[in-house]
Amino acid sequence: MARSRKGYLGLGWIISIIIAIIFGWIGGVLERLLRGNLLGAILALPFILGWLFWWIDVICLVLYRDIKLLA
Repeated sequence: MARSRKGYLGLGWIISIIIAIIFGWIGGVLERLLRGNLLGAILALPFILGWLFWWIDVICLVLYRDIKLLA
């Protein structure tokens, strides 16, 4: 049985952290859209609250290995 993957776009933990650091808000917006959270995706755009969402995503990925808050 395959192991379930968490983080950005269903990728592994380390790759998700790298994507979060390099691509920042783009990964956050895509992840929220794929999870069906349209309002969260709009708020994660850089000219609204993207920087705040980016920090929360990175912290959640390091602590929980998944984006648990705001996703």
